[in-house]
Amino acid sequence: MKWVDYREKLGIGFNDDAKFKMLSNIAQNYVENVIGDAYDKDSYLNYCQMVGEQFWGHGRPYQHLRDSFKYCRSMMELVARYIAFYNTYCPQFTGYSYYQATNKVNVINYLKQTLNDINIPFEVFEDEDGVFIFPRGAKELDAALVSEPLEWLKNYTNTHKTYVTALKQYSEGIYIRDVADNLRKALESFLQEFLGNTKNLETNKNEICKYFGEKGVDPGISGLFQPLINSYKNINDRIAKHNDAVDSKLLEFLLYQTGVLIRLVLSIEHS
Repeated sequence: MKWVDYREKLGIGFNDDAKFKMLSNIAQNYVENVIGDAYDKDSYLNYCQMVGEQFWGHGRPYQHLRDSFKYCRSMMELVARYIAFYNTYCPQFTGYSYYQATNKVNVINYLKQTLNDINIPFEVFEDEDGVFIFPRGAKELDAALVSEPLEWLKNYTNTHKTYVTALKQYSEGIYIRDVADNLRKALESFLQEFLGNTKNLETNKNEICKYFGEKGVDPGISGLFQPLINSYKNINDRIAKHNDAVDSKLLEFLLYQTGVLIRLVLSIEHS
């Protein structure tokens, strides 16, 4: 049983401040006791340059990194700094023939496992630019409508790139119309890449329904798909007229709806 769940069963509870403190301590312990002397000054310098922090050339780099985690003021800042540490970490031998530095993959996997163990609602994704974090919603929805479509879209280069851009913008917590616009572009790009054309979303909603017919899909699916695209496009058009903040719940809906539409097409393709 998780420590967090154990406390809940005892009626103690575990609020966000307690989770933040626990994550902070775990990150500091990990750096000092697992990474240890394997963390070199070059990695630490790159970390300082990435986060805009003063570099201290004397002493042991991992000690300075530990202090960098120690004085974070929010969960998001702490996780972001850990990811910056991962992105700049270059494992080194410690000088002992029997001991090799912690593998870089293990560093990010440790964060993923820790976030899960403490029930902290962040998802960790990786692309060619490195790792980024995404606010997690309902676990079942995120797995089916965000994580899996993201993995499937690796064969659709332009769509994958645009979709990741939208996720990164959403993860920053600044809910602007650009997020909605990039989600729409991702869907439009996906249909173009999938169908092998350059038609816009409005035209390709008809083309994809023709494809469904050729695949022998129940006509009810096509009848449902078109109004979904219409509603999706109408919401995006209304958002595009405003340059101010967008309701986060509306963007979450569009995010999941993008996943629904992409997942449906790919599921039919592989059925």
